[in-house]
Formats: sequence, structure tokens, C-alpha cells
Amino acid sequence: MALIEFKKLCKSYGSGDKKTVVCDNLDLSVEKGELVAIMGKSGCGKTTILNIIAGIDTYDSGEYYFDNSKVDIRTASEGVKFRRNRIGIILQHFALINDYTVYENVEIGLWESGVSRSEMKKRTLEMLDSLGIMDLKNKYPNQLSGGEKQRVAIGRAMVCKPMVLLADEPTGALDYETEAEIVELITKLNQETGTTTVIVTHDREVADKCSRTILLHKL
Repeated sequence: MALIEFKKLCKSYGSGDKKTVVCDNLDLSVEKGELVAIMGKSGCGKTTILNIIAGIDTYDSGEYYFDNSKVDIRTASEGVKFRRNRIGIILQHFALINDYTVYENVEIGLWESGVSRSEMKKRTLEMLDSLGIMDLKNKYPNQLSGGEKQRVAIGRAMVCKPMVLLADEPTGALDYETEAEIVELITKLNQETGTTTVIVTHDREVADKCSRTILLHKL
């Protein structure tokens, strides 16, 4: 059963002669529990698709369904409400808060979840343990390697137990060996938790680890 579905979805930026179309009548479907890669050249709309799925960006026309419910988000507050406990996001450059410890950076993922303080602590510690970074919980981002930072970012995205994990070039800032470790970790999380996962990547080796690849073409 499809968890994410686009039907004839259109998205453009600008207007008139400066209008840039990034999605034109796009049909896309991601099943529950899938691990899917999205590939394509720069400017073909990969990140835009992730942003629409997450309710960060709007679309012009067509239809977007999430778990069989139509999604039509028009304000930032509607987007925040939609993402809460549904969507976890991993970014290429980690986006950690330098003044927060590893523990606090992961716990952020629960701040708007509505769970109790004791449950927040329990889930955060469990996530740190499952990612093998419990010994780093009191360190700060500037004390971490690239791979450790990405593990923290994954923890922040997954601690709320989202229905969908979105990853935008999650290995783009990592060396080859660390990239392999992070891809293996994301694959393991998908298999163990059943979290539907969508990865935007330029890397064929990353895509090959996924169950399916969606190839986009620049318009």
C-alpha cells in the first residue's frame, strides 16, 4: 500500500520568462516500508520532491496523498503540524546546533512530539545506544568526526519514531569509508523499524543499496 503518492503533481518557481518548472505532471508512489533512492542531475527537482513530501514546500497543482489522506499545506505552521511524529529529515551537512551536546541534539527531535520529559529521556538514550554513540552524549558537534555528526543527525530524525525518513544527500559530506557505514546504518534502521525511507543521492553505490531507484530527468 502506498504511503506517499503524487498524482500529476506540478511545481514551478518564479513567473513569466523567469519561471522554472521542476515537476510537470509527476506521478510518484512509495510503498510503506520501502527504501527508495531518488537520482537525477542537479536542478531536476530531487530536493523539491523531498520538501513537498515533508510539507516544507507547496505544489502548484495535482494531488499529494500521505497515508491515503490528501495533503495541501499552505502555511509554515500547517507544515510543522503535518511533520510532527510523521517525518524525520536528515541533511547533508548535519545541521547540528553547536552549543548543544550530542544528547541535546538528538532530544530536539522530540521537543514538539507531545511526549513526557521522562519518555523523552528514555527514547533519547535508547536512540544513542542503538546508534553506538552513547559514549559521545556529553560531547559537542565540534568534537565529532563527520560520521559521528551524521549519526547524531540520524538520531535526531529517528527519535520521534517517524513514519517516513527523508535523507537529502546524507553521505555527500563524508569520505568513502564513512559513507559505507552510514548507508549500512540507514539500511539497518529501515529493515529493523520498517520506517519508509527516501534518499536523494548522486551516488550510484548508495542507490544500489536501496530496494528501488526513481530516476528524474531535468525539464
